[in-house]
Amino acid sequence: MSVFRDLETSFAVVCFLFVIAIVSRNLRTGRRAFLLPPGPMRLPLLGNVHQLPSTFQHKTFKQWAAKYGDIFYLEVFHKPAIVINSAQMARDLMEKRGSKYSDRPRTVIFTELMGLEHTATLLHYGDRWRLHRKWLQTAFHAQTTQRDYQLLQQRSVQRLLSTLLDSPGNFNAHIKKFAGAIMMEVTYGHRVVPGVDDGFIEWADDVITRIFETGSPGASLIDFFPILKYIPGWVPWAEVQRKASRMRPEIQQLHDVPYERVKNAMNAGSARTSFLASLIDKVSVDGEMTEDDMLNLKGVAGVVYLAGVDTTVTVMLNFVLAMVLHPEVYAKAQAEIDRVVGQSRLPDFDDRLSMPYLECVLKEVYRWASPTPFAVPHRVTDDDEYLGYHIPAGCVIMPNIWAMTRDPAIYPDPDSFIPERFANLDADTSSKLDPTKLIFGFGRRICPGRTFADSTVWLFITNIMSTMDICKARDGSGKEITPEPVFIDGSVVHLAPFECDIRPRSKKAEEIVMLANAASPL
Repeated sequence: MSVFRDLETSFAVVCFLFVIAIVSRNLRTGRRAFLLPPGPMRLPLLGNVHQLPSTFQHKTFKQWAAKYGDIFYLEVFHKPAIVINSAQMARDLMEKRGSKYSDRPRTVIFTELMGLEHTATLLHYGDRWRLHRKWLQTAFHAQTTQRDYQLLQQRSVQRLLSTLLDSPGNFNAHIKKFAGAIMMEVTYGHRVVPGVDDGFIEWADDVITRIFETGSPGASLIDFFPILKYIPGWVPWAEVQRKASRMRPEIQQLHDVPYERVKNAMNAGSARTSFLASLIDKVSVDGEMTEDDMLNLKGVAGVVYLAGVDTTVTVMLNFVLAMVLHPEVYAKAQAEIDRVVGQSRLPDFDDRLSMPYLECVLKEVYRWASPTPFAVPHRVTDDDEYLGYHIPAGCVIMPNIWAMTRDPAIYPDPDSFIPERFANLDADTSSKLDPTKLIFGFGRRICPGRTFADSTVWLFITNIMSTMDICKARDGSGKEITPEPVFIDGSVVHLAPFECDIRPRSKKAEEIVMLANAASPL
């Protein structure tokens, strides 16, 4: 009997300890849940899935921030996510605590379905990412951009001006071709011949547009609930899976075709200087590379082209629309250019510091219509605490750039286009308000090509203002057409097509454009 009594006692002790462990765990979990940032009520299993809009989530999240605060907590199925709507909070976490906040979440659609797993933007924080980052920073830091790319940027802008003179009604297509051509030459050394259709660039532009319209990497339902990727594309509501699977071979071509062109040109001794050619020289040993080397090179070259084209086009078209809607801003900026540059040459990079109002215009374009409503989501690698809130390891961090650039406490009357908001500021305030500190991402994941992208857009807007007038189009009866800013949702928000009237400012301006193109080598 004593043996059974001992067993009963031992069993009771084990049960008691088990209950204590369960209660203790629940208390800890409850305490953490209590300390999580506020957010909308969650349902068991689903979390907040039922409350998430299918499009323009950045606008909904800004509305929720008014109720729950600039940092709030969601669950998508069982996965935790925190949305940040404050620029200062984003800096506090992703810049000051970069060692914890620099990873990426699992991006099922973009990597596992589309095949972008070697794209630096989406790589997990680790050795492969560090290698890609090193290559990109070496190629695109400010000194390199100034030394190696300015002549190409100037030549490309001059060609764009020439095409706008010839057929201004096709400004949308001309701007897309300009961005594709400049990034194709920088990345792969492929030079687009003026006046000749380039089928590859047109095809690549279409693929890139469809990639970014799929959604934000790491922030879709499939990313949070990966089993959904196995739903076959023929199921009526599996549109994302269907699109992603169809795009996979096209994305593979987007990486393979230009890579093979560069390799063949290098073997033939006819390769132009390019980002990829220089990397192949650096990585190859006696002309040979491993399969992993090739995947890295294709991926890092692909991200230069992929990320550089679409966002540049978007900012340029946003600028054109803003100027159509605000002719007084355009006239004021033109007057500044005329004072600094005159009307006998085109603006160049040496003029930039002498044109502060134009700088304000560019910043307001970035702020008024940020090309990316969200930064690519980050992932927390370790438990953290912020403002008394618990941030669990594995949590997806979603920086809402659109909300940050529409914060009325920072940018009064945020829906209005007011370049003067950036004028005559002290250094600290200017830095705090500068939208380039937001739209290019945060911390260790900030866009390494930001200097090149910004300088390309700046050169475009100064040159077009110097030589062209941008006005509202007119209908058949001569009445002005005022375009509505209509945006198409995606990880890059595109403008819906709109009409405008672009014409040379004068005969002299037209001559300057033609002379610049005649003097520019092909």
